[in-house]
Amino acid sequence: MAAASVAASSLRIPLARRKTTFPKSIPWRRFPPQSPISRIFCCVSTIPSSSSSSSLVSSPTVSEAELAGETDQIIRPVKWESFRKKKVVMRVGYVGTNYRAIEEELEAAIYKAGGIRDSNFGNLHKISWAKSSRTDKGVHSLATIISFKMEIPEHAWKDDPNGIALANHVNFFLPPDIRVFSILPAQGSFDPRKECHVRNYSYLLPVEVIGVNKFSTAAEIDYHIADFNHTLTTFEGQHPFHNYTARSKYRKKSMSSQRSHRKVYWSRPEESSSEVPASESECNATDNDSGSDGEDASIDELESISSYGAVKSSRDRSPVSTIRARWLHESEEADRLTSAHWRKIFRSCCGKLDQSLGKTYIDLSICGESFMLHQIRKMVGTAVAVKRNLLPRDILEMSLNKFSRIVLPLAPSETLLLRGNDFSMRNKSRNEKRPEMYTLLRSTKIMEAVDEFYISALLPQASKFLDPEDSPWREWMDNLDANTSIPESQLNEVRESWNAWNERVQNRLAEKVADHPKFEGRMQLR
Repeated sequence: MAAASVAASSLRIPLARRKTTFPKSIPWRRFPPQSPISRIFCCVSTIPSSSSSSSLVSSPTVSEAELAGETDQIIRPVKWESFRKKKVVMRVGYVGTNYRAIEEELEAAIYKAGGIRDSNFGNLHKISWAKSSRTDKGVHSLATIISFKMEIPEHAWKDDPNGIALANHVNFFLPPDIRVFSILPAQGSFDPRKECHVRNYSYLLPVEVIGVNKFSTAAEIDYHIADFNHTLTTFEGQHPFHNYTARSKYRKKSMSSQRSHRKVYWSRPEESSSEVPASESECNATDNDSGSDGEDASIDELESISSYGAVKSSRDRSPVSTIRARWLHESEEADRLTSAHWRKIFRSCCGKLDQSLGKTYIDLSICGESFMLHQIRKMVGTAVAVKRNLLPRDILEMSLNKFSRIVLPLAPSETLLLRGNDFSMRNKSRNEKRPEMYTLLRSTKIMEAVDEFYISALLPQASKFLDPEDSPWREWMDNLDANTSIPESQLNEVRESWNAWNERVQNRLAEKVADHPKFEGRMQLR
């Protein structure tokens, strides 16, 4: 029988034949016959191979129906032949609750596809791996941007300006809940962390948490959502969010401490203990793939709150002896704030009711320049505590003052996701964007792939954690109700000091305006 093979490859990829055993460790996927990935990266044979197939790259057996073209073709990934090494930028999405080693999964998939040499595999520093943001363990993403130097095939982006074919070839080697949406050529000076100036997060919150139930009328639902939205908007603007993170992780270390950690700095520069400007990155936040949840705090921390709201004092486990709120009347060198504690929030609000898999929830949108470790989860936890009347409403303004030290609750991570971001060239106008970043963030085809992954993979997984009577919410709300209240004496001390400080600032502002009318309205209270 004459062999008729169909192979489409402009990339110098070796051909393979059918009907030999295929390794079980490599994933399988089906694509329509006319899909770009089948035309560019993979080879498909229409008849079984002869005895010479043993000398070729192995491929799976197929049924008679598939050989006759009655079903979608089964496409086997083929490792591409490297043409040269080039810096690329990649957009990635993943379901965070399933993994603690996202980067390891991505590195292995790119290596199997042919994008990393054997000599560089296992050491991301050799390929200049850098990403736009870092998230708490368990957080999902639709917009993680990663740049690195990849071994690319010849004519890698021919007839594929959106970089989808390269991405789909890597996706062959990834589980279905990790997805590469696009891989595009990047300029050598591109730095995803430093050029990312907007990060947009969503937090899916069961409506029962804010007081809505199945018996609530439309008017009651509107009231609860409007009231909660009013609470969330308090976070908008530029404030010190030191009470919404582990402050020790953002404190400038002494020179001796920096010298003692110099070897660590050079081995993992993204985890340097020195101060990083707040405008440049999400400083020292814990990776989804780091294997650590970042709950550790220094001894000068008042205490830390677990992900379900239970108290974990670093000195005394007894809630009675714990100081939960205080005011710094004098500066303390060991607890001094830096510019890294100040963050700018552009938007903090909630939308209307929505449903997924029978669960009713509201989508909180929190958009800012950058965020610290646990910041969004503590913002949500504090807003929920205020809505449930566990904390007074003025706790929000007091907690955003640089002299206050207040212990605040931490919301679960299972329904938090990075939805989008934006980039601009350093030392340039915010309107100047790199062409590859514009494509990566605005392309219709890429956004369709992002939406499909959200609907088919991410939202169904996140919806499993939207039952208020199940984990994590039942335990979290029980602990929140039991452990969040702050002694009235401590609250009054902070409130009186805050009012006195606010009065002094207002008086200074009035004097400034009287002397220089043009300064009116320029000062903002912190």
